Amino acid sequence: MACATCVVIVVCGCRAQPSLNDQARQYVRLAVALGERDPDALDFYAGAAEAVADIRRDPPPLATIKGGAERLSAQLRAHHDPDPVERIRVAALVRDLATIVARIDLLSGTRLRYDDESRAFFGAAPDPIDDARLAAVRSKIADLVGGSGRLVDRYAAFAARFTIPDERLQPVMTAAVDACRRATLPHVPLPPGEQVTLQYVRDKPWSAFSRYAGSGRSVIQINTGFRFTVDQALQVACHEGYPGHHTRNTLMTSARDIAGSWPERSVQLTFSPESFRSEAIAMVAADAAFSPEERLRVERERLFPLAGLDPAGVERHVAAERLAGELQIAQADVARRYLDGTLEFERAAAALEAQALVPHAEALVKYINQYRSYVTTYTVGGRDAAARFASCGGPHPADDTRWRCFTIELADR
Repeated sequence: MACATCVVIVVCGCRAQPSLNDQARQYVRLAVALGERDPDALDFYAGAAEAVADIRRDPPPLATIKGGAERLSAQLRAHHDPDPVERIRVAALVRDLATIVARIDLLSGTRLRYDDESRAFFGAAPDPIDDARLAAVRSKIADLVGGSGRLVDRYAAFAARFTIPDERLQPVMTAAVDACRRATLPHVPLPPGEQVTLQYVRDKPWSAFSRYAGSGRSVIQINTGFRFTVDQALQVACHEGYPGHHTRNTLMTSARDIAGSWPERSVQLTFSPESFRSEAIAMVAADAAFSPEERLRVERERLFPLAGLDPAGVERHVAAERLAGELQIAQADVARRYLDGTLEFERAAAALEAQALVPHAEALVKYINQYRSYVTTYTVGGRDAAARFASCGGPHPADDTRWRCFTIELADR
């Protein structure tokens, strides 16, 4: 129990009047400790290994972490620095410490209603869905895909024409990441040596995941249990890599290193306002990287040949995928009703298929079981980021305008 004792001593404030950076380092240790007890709770830690080696060898119990977070929060709330930047840092640290407490409460059996949980973690909750607008989107998809019968089945059959064969997934995904990187680097300078590595996994509740390892390195895991269309592969590559999660995490931690301060930048909690912002930015990454015309060209000329697929109909494919993305907001509504107990598993899956056009939606319901209100990040966050992005650039933005609007999103970190 030596490490647990150490955490209590540090957070209890045995050192007189710790600096804000000292308190930020205490927060980092608490976040890493939570990640050791609950791996889903920690998105990444990119700081020095020795700074948390003892925590990782012997993580304290959840109750100790919660107590430490509450005490540190009280210390920070008593911090009255006249510097407005320092006040912003303090407010952010207090919010993140509150999410640590909320996550431990959830792990300990406390169940809030979806909206309350979502606000506790992300500072946002889904609005009631606009049924009429989503019905109009589904009608447009129906016109694109044709056929008869259930729309989700018709959409799935249409998408199957553009689905990458299993044996072709790796070269297509590698080329998609390369295309997103080539589009990003002229507009977003990244440090020398930054790199993304692709790994292929199975039996995960998600389709893809980017894990930042620090020093400009990320590992993007692709779940081969999911079937990706060509357009989805490009979307994933930009979302997880360039100019999405990998790019943002690299810039964020590089800024911390240059400044020599803000230790809290070395860590990101999965269930936090920072994660909400990260997902929101990643949801518009592909739209920043490519104009509609460029996206079609990359898919037709580069990705379809690698997939061994006929590119005829690529315009309808991309249009259908974009419209399907607009239906994602319905996932948050179904997740809310499911977690609040008004839908059981089978009815939740049926609602996702009918309203969000998610084929074989049982996998998504299992994801909701595990990650709960995280659905808010890519639905509400993605919708809001898309609205800001469109408002900034207008209906047909030039390249420079498109990237200027995206860098505004990146700067809000």
